[in-house]
Amino acid sequence: MRSIADLSAPPRFVPLALTCALGLTLSACATSGLESKPVEPGRIEQLLEPNAEVPSALRPFVLRDQEQGRRDRVLNEAMAGLTALELSQPETAQRLLSDAQALIETIYANDPVANRARGNFVPEADKDFKGDPYERAMVGYYLALADFSDPDLDNARADLRFAEIQDTMSAAETFQSDMVIMPFIRGWLYNCSGRTARAKDEFSAVRKAKPGIKIPAAGDNVLLIGEVGQAPGKIASGRHQEELRYGRRDDGRIRGVTFTQGKQLLTGQQIEDVYWQASTRGGRAVDKILAGKASFRSTAENIATGAAVFAQISADLANDAARRNNSDDAGQYAGLALLGMLVSVGSDIAAASTHPEADTRTWSSLPDRIYMATTRTDLNAEPAPWSLGFHDARGELQQAVEMKTFRSGACMLVWGRQYPAGHPSSWADSSLHHEEVIHEKCKGACNAVTEQATLDAKNFNTSLAPLAATAGVPDNIESGVTFRRRIFPTYPD
Repeated sequence: MRSIADLSAPPRFVPLALTCALGLTLSACATSGLESKPVEPGRIEQLLEPNAEVPSALRPFVLRDQEQGRRDRVLNEAMAGLTALELSQPETAQRLLSDAQALIETIYANDPVANRARGNFVPEADKDFKGDPYERAMVGYYLALADFSDPDLDNARADLRFAEIQDTMSAAETFQSDMVIMPFIRGWLYNCSGRTARAKDEFSAVRKAKPGIKIPAAGDNVLLIGEVGQAPGKIASGRHQEELRYGRRDDGRIRGVTFTQGKQLLTGQQIEDVYWQASTRGGRAVDKILAGKASFRSTAENIATGAAVFAQISADLANDAARRNNSDDAGQYAGLALLGMLVSVGSDIAAASTHPEADTRTWSSLPDRIYMATTRTDLNAEPAPWSLGFHDARGELQQAVEMKTFRSGACMLVWGRQYPAGHPSSWADSSLHHEEVIHEKCKGACNAVTEQATLDAKNFNTSLAPLAATAGVPDNIESGVTFRRRIFPTYPD
């Protein structure tokens, strides 16, 4: 007779138990880390101007890249490229954003490292950052602005095509792009090249998506872009922190923009809502859930619990059979108890090794909304600087900054931002002059701004009231810049 503790002659169930448990254990441990191929440190530094001193605004990205390597390279290059644009260094921005674009394309071309990164056992935040669709699209948008400095505008148009494609691609689904900013700029670029037929096709797409958007005149050779507000935020929630939700971090206090040059005053129209693009796919609201990983982990946890209960019941039955001196039943139940125990341990290991936590790394220097206007000017004359003013819903000017100018042939792109990505000193304050023009043209608050803000709210389905930033979304704007109402004490008669 063999007691329950005597396993020198193991029952026929034990080999099966060992095999099952070993299989679960190996599957949990074999790919427990991302085996990323080694990459050279300091890639961003290599992309900067050789033998030139690194601008202070770009140094943080150089240091982060040396420390984080490929894992955060797309994010660091994207943020550094945007900062380089603010420093009026489009060639540097080209190199940085082109490298980010190439890495994004590699990730979506079944790169072996990316394929391994899709496994269940690698934490989302440990994978190479590729960005959500809206972030990848904005890489193409800013690269198009940088490439505008090239005489050949084909590169800029190709960048916008890349951006549009990225907007349609999520991890598992494909959607129809609903970003009107890309065809709008592309149409204007075609007008700049004298290809009006192609421009009409692009503007038809704009009208189809947003009928309220005003289309540029064929002769408009200046495109003015104003970026407003703070980037969307990401929040992880759910049982395993597997659910990625998007929140608006901007308070929506600024609801319109104006552009001035000398005594000229133009009102910008909203052309894009970046938060809307983050939180929707093809116009459909979406919360991204890592359902496969979460389901795998939950299933593994349930199996571990069930197997533990099964092992306990089998052990009790084995003890009962042993008390009845039934050695055959006692041996079989002991084998089942061992099987349950091993399956429970293996499932616990698999569950612990599965990381469905959502990746909340965010391109924090993106804007919340983008405004545009177009006009015609004589580029042969020395152009006066343009100024970008930020207005509340009542049309009152809050602040103004001097804009950046880029030329390409017979066309000019003028660009400004409310929140700097790099040093605040990259943007000269022009509030005094801007308010002089506002007072002369509008006699105070601008009705044209309030009317346009009402139309923008209708086009983008938003309220004119200040927006309530989503609770729980981290505020990681690093510029330290605040925009307050500038009071102009005395107005000219």
